[in-house]
Amino acid sequence: MLCLVVALPAEARPLVDRFKLKALAGHPYRLYAGPDTHLITSGIGKVASAAAVAYLRALIGPTPAAWLNVGIAGHAQAVVGTALLAHKVLDVGGSKSYYPVFAAPPLCSTDLLHTVDQPESDYGTGGAYDMEASGFCATALRFASAELVHCLKIISDNPNSSWRDLNARSISQLIAAQFEKTEAVGRAMAALARELAARQADPCELAEILARWRFTATQQHRLRDLLQRWQILAPGQTMLDGELSSLRDRGAVLDHIAGRLRKIDLNLGR
Repeated sequence: MLCLVVALPAEARPLVDRFKLKALAGHPYRLYAGPDTHLITSGIGKVASAAAVAYLRALIGPTPAAWLNVGIAGHAQAVVGTALLAHKVLDVGGSKSYYPVFAAPPLCSTDLLHTVDQPESDYGTGGAYDMEASGFCATALRFASAELVHCLKIISDNPNSSWRDLNARSISQLIAAQFEKTEAVGRAMAALARELAARQADPCELAEILARWRFTATQQHRLRDLLQRWQILAPGQTMLDGELSSLRDRGAVLDHIAGRLRKIDLNLGR
């Protein structure tokens, strides 16, 4: 699942068209959804963004999801229309920082992103400026790991092009011009979310083995780890065979599984 969080309807409109999303009625936010993508329009500001993330999370429930904040931002040097991923999000008012983690080489340039409380005309010496990212990160990181929480900003203004000249049409055009980048980042994040969810899911045969032997809590953790390794190293092969089923002692069960894994490790090491 990919969850897109934007501040403005003008930012949302081209993304809704690109991802072929349908409007969801009966919500206090503008919400759109497709088979594997949701989009919510938060309104301006970090508090509004944080609240929208929380609402969308409540709506989708525990479904594994990647969270991407897409929107415009100002910058001291970057050319208008440039796409940037944040490698650090600094809440200027709260002096708190967030550090997105890249599981693979970023698909575009990265930069520091300042989140401010009011539109900023003094861009300082570097980095991008927005009004939502820190609130987005603070809340999304409660529901997903740092690899699955990112901010993609399209530069809309700089010292040579004032934010005061922006309008709904020009904002939509800026977002639309970076469709391919946005889609590539979003799809990569969604794929990572699915991969991490699969790794964290209960391994095959765990429930059946737990039903047959009474393990302590510590033994259950070890059993889960062993079966996850087995699932990776011997995909499609059953662990619960006749030899294992004949064992009575739960410690012997764990030793048996560990022994079969050691044999695989030895074969791989040759």
